[in-house]
Amino acid sequence: MEPVPRSAWSRGTQILQSPTLIITIILIAVYIIVGAIVGNLSDPLQPVSPGGGWILDLLVQCDSPLPILPWTVLTAIFLHVSILHIASNLLFLLFFGFILEEQVSKSQWITTFFITGLVGSLSFVAYDFTGYVLTGFPNPNSVPDCAVGASGAVYGIMGTAVGLKIVILLIFLLGLNIFAGGGTPAHLGGLVAGLVLRNYWSLGNRPFRGI
Repeated sequence: MEPVPRSAWSRGTQILQSPTLIITIILIAVYIIVGAIVGNLSDPLQPVSPGGGWILDLLVQCDSPLPILPWTVLTAIFLHVSILHIASNLLFLLFFGFILEEQVSKSQWITTFFITGLVGSLSFVAYDFTGYVLTGFPNPNSVPDCAVGASGAVYGIMGTAVGLKIVILLIFLLGLNIFAGGGTPAHLGGLVAGLVLRNYWSLGNRPFRGI
């Protein structure tokens, strides 16, 4: 049995320290765990197993325009409604996440993910609350949407990594649809927060290494 070259160990350690891969693994793990608990891996937000819905009551709030449990604006970032939903988010997270890793520290990357994700969630809460007020709060006939998914954070990572001009270009080249899936408030909120962070960290003044 031959010893593994030090360079291989270094590469392995480097990979394990990548915030992009760490968050990706966490998102996949949460999807599988929640899906297993509710008995529905194809749609973890539709519980099948008896009592499986209790965890969703703790992680996502859909009964009012404001989250009764305040931490749901954070936990909802890690929930996805289907395999296609999480796969599309992970695709763009990996794509833009590695680009951002070349420009910021690991702590700044993590800060970007959580700040833009939270802003995205809060943007959706504000959107729902505004809708309630405009339609006559409280309106028993109006059911608020459930905002779940990491797309707000993904758009935030994208905005921080490449800036507004390239985001607009990529929307056309990659077929990105910022208004897709009913998550427009979260997408826009996350993107704006990402652009603010890009300016705060003066990333526009640093040489761009390419995609």
